[in-house]
Amino acid sequence: MTSKLARVFAIGASGAVLLGGMLVIAPVASASAQGCTGTNLRTDPALLCTTVDGESTTVKNIQASIDIKNYTCNADFKVWGTYADGRKYSDTGHAKCGLGRVWVDFKPGGGKFKNGTKVCSALVENGKVRAEHACIEIKK
Repeated sequence: MTSKLARVFAIGASGAVLLGGMLVIAPVASASAQGCTGTNLRTDPALLCTTVDGESTTVKNIQASIDIKNYTCNADFKVWGTYADGRKYSDTGHAKCGLGRVWVDFKPGGGKFKNGTKVCSALVENGKVRAEHACIEIKK
């Protein structure tokens, strides 16, 4: 019984489920990853994060966000990376006001990104990209 149970757990761990004697394989799901770094917004400590949603090297959404304790407005973000064909991706956006977290969602229209490239975000102040970057490495 123990070895049979261990096999069921092994199958489940690899993305398959045993239901009523039938083996059902789960479809490949979209994945997301997040990278964060400490920073400040004006004088308040904050956490800058980049979240990427997609599958393998296909990036469907990039979210640049900042977590803060206070209500804030006027956070500007820049995101960037490299498409699979070598073209550079870059975009900027302005976050709406919020408490706890403000963010901007970006929709890169180019599809696949270069394997191993980093997709990063940073705050922009007075038209200049700040030194603190939050990045995610894109992998197949």
